[in-house]
Amino acid sequence: MKLVKFKRDDFIYPEYGIVGDGVISPIKNVFTISELFLAIRNNKIVSEGEIQFNSIRPLPPTDENVHLFCAGLNYRDHALEVRMPIPKSPIFFTKPAEALCGARDAVIYPKSVSLLDYEVELGVIVGTTIGEEDLITSENLHDYILGIAIFNDISARDIQMASGQWFLGKSFRTFAPLGPFIQVIDRTNATSIDNLNLELQVFSPDGKPYENKRQEGNTKNMIFSVEKLINCLREKFNLRPGDVIATGTPRGVAMAQPSRFKMRIAEILGIPQGRRIALFLEGERKNNRNYLARGDTIRARIFSDDGKIDLGEQENRIT
Repeated sequence: MKLVKFKRDDFIYPEYGIVGDGVISPIKNVFTISELFLAIRNNKIVSEGEIQFNSIRPLPPTDENVHLFCAGLNYRDHALEVRMPIPKSPIFFTKPAEALCGARDAVIYPKSVSLLDYEVELGVIVGTTIGEEDLITSENLHDYILGIAIFNDISARDIQMASGQWFLGKSFRTFAPLGPFIQVIDRTNATSIDNLNLELQVFSPDGKPYENKRQEGNTKNMIFSVEKLINCLREKFNLRPGDVIATGTPRGVAMAQPSRFKMRIAEILGIPQGRRIALFLEGERKNNRNYLARGDTIRARIFSDDGKIDLGEQENRIT
């Protein structure tokens, strides 16, 4: 089952619907992730009528004011490309709920930013409260999460690097496209999570694909599995219905890293860390053409080879 969140002009509240072949069947009397999760588990989903999918704008398929937890450096190939050591335990940062936007919404390029990057990721939507005693395994994962969706961790690298922490550079409005669909996870498809293809391609304003702005990867290259990420979080605090866990990105991001030789020379010369970062960012602005530009369009997909999982396509224009 695939679900989409949307709003009709003549309705007060956003709705959830079941996605069919080019159509949506609106679900009756279900308005939150918790209600949706319980209705599915109790086999009490009731839908009514059909709406053409291309007549609606998908909304981020979760509740308002949820928490967004993002795993950093969770793909081996990405850790290698940015010359960072493989983590021995999960690394997390957060984004505010205000960063969420839909799968067809514009991503706003802030005036204060000069190095805008992309990161396609598998997003996990929590379905019910997960507490300290709830040990998550691959066998019971479907008892706790509603499903999975495409997540794009848009990042202002200049803000991120200059501030010395990740949060500010990743938290601008529209920096977390989510959707278009949630694909519900159950016993029949839970194991597919460990072997999903992730693809991202950036297109120029005239519709041509850039050779140097693209990502390809597979969730089998995750360092920490979905259940390990969830367990790491629930040991510290409760996860709530609608919370989103972004599970990391594969190689192919725009940001480069200085060579080990250059880093060693900087150490020998005693260049202060702040000055090293400033020089690095200056070099990125002058020499790296992999970053997003205004007018570009990002298209992202996540799917399995056997067709059991297909999370649709995000298409976000940079404005």
